[in-house]
Amino acid sequence: MPEVVRGSLVLDRAAFSQPIAHSESGPAAILPTSPTERPRVTFDQNREDTSNSLPTVQTFSPPPRRTVSIRRHSSHNQRRTRDLNEEERDAYYDSRAATQREFRRRGSTLQSYYHQHPELLPQLPFTFRHGFKRWKLAGYISLMVFDACVVPILLYYSMTYGGNIQGYITFAVITAIWGGPTYVEFAVRSIRLIKKKRFFKPLGANQKWAFDITNWILVLTIAVVTTLLIVGAAPHIVFLRVLSMPGPAILYCIAGPIFLMSLYSACGWKAPFRISSTAKGEKVHPGIFYIVEDIVAVNAGGGRPFREGWAARYNASPVFRKMIRDQSWFWSIPALVVAVGCTVAVCIHPVPKVVVFAVGWAVPFIWAGIWAAITVPWVKSVMKYERKSWEEDATILGEAHKEIDPSQTSILGAKPDEDANTPREPMHDRPESSSPLSEGMATTV
Repeated sequence: MPEVVRGSLVLDRAAFSQPIAHSESGPAAILPTSPTERPRVTFDQNREDTSNSLPTVQTFSPPPRRTVSIRRHSSHNQRRTRDLNEEERDAYYDSRAATQREFRRRGSTLQSYYHQHPELLPQLPFTFRHGFKRWKLAGYISLMVFDACVVPILLYYSMTYGGNIQGYITFAVITAIWGGPTYVEFAVRSIRLIKKKRFFKPLGANQKWAFDITNWILVLTIAVVTTLLIVGAAPHIVFLRVLSMPGPAILYCIAGPIFLMSLYSACGWKAPFRISSTAKGEKVHPGIFYIVEDIVAVNAGGGRPFREGWAARYNASPVFRKMIRDQSWFWSIPALVVAVGCTVAVCIHPVPKVVVFAVGWAVPFIWAGIWAAITVPWVKSVMKYERKSWEEDATILGEAHKEIDPSQTSILGAKPDEDANTPREPMHDRPESSSPLSEGMATTV
């Protein structure tokens, strides 16, 4: 992932557009260099400084023929040596940063790194674009949805109307099978958070049994759904309407906490207890912030590097904060509306029981699929706009001027002590008369 430097496009345009002034008595004036041309910074504090140039391609004479096992062992050692010694790109902008090996050897955190480099847009050290992680996570999510939604509907209608089997036997089978992959994944993520190893734990939580908020939400959801299945299937004549409520109950248990956390964030209230990486007494973030952070950090294996990059991105980018806030409302309020609608349809007697079961189990998952299909292009569009607006932001020019004369106001009209996180108007939205490129470019670094 390449660096995204604030104001880099503005500086590049200025470097090409500003004329070179030649002097009769001296050499030509040197144009300012772009901040993208900067020495690379790595995790390891003990390493020697490296140049900006990429490693040169060396030619070797063809090695003698070797057996398959020797070649395989040699290639493995070469890959390992290359990963440890070569720096093909900045480790903070590489998905390798979200590995346990990189986490153990690094010398500082992502938050401290971006605090020292405020001109950089914090990157998320995790990617699904290549590697096996995306297929593993996508396959597991598909298996969980199939097990939680499709299997109960198929078993109920096939065994009841195809095999003429009594209800308590049918739901004994459904209860025994339902949620298998979900329970396994919940057990795996719980073990990761219980262990003393800090890689998967929330930021600031180094003790054992440091569950994040997503784990507690899953505990609540599993307890409620299991209770409904046991109560509904216990009698000889099953309570079909009770057995149709696990789908809406899942929406209540997940969307309810997301809505409450988003409400806390909108009202500026403090956290009454630790919420993932937010300690007690700190300001609460919107609900989707914690859900995405916990799932990618624990279930997808991103670990603390992803939590650090996620928090740094949220603190640095106003566009990113707005997207997280909008997604929190977009997922929580409609989910509660769908859950209430399904509950009403399940509870009122004019709706036949045969229809009720399909509504209760299918509608919540169909709604979630539609919302996911809307969310993916929405998020991609916002993040593309975020990157473009960050590169076109001229705040870095104002900071360069303030280094020369702190008493002067910045070229964007901001006060010298203005917060760096305050959103500023991008350059492409400003009139031509307010362009800061007309003077003082020789002092830009």
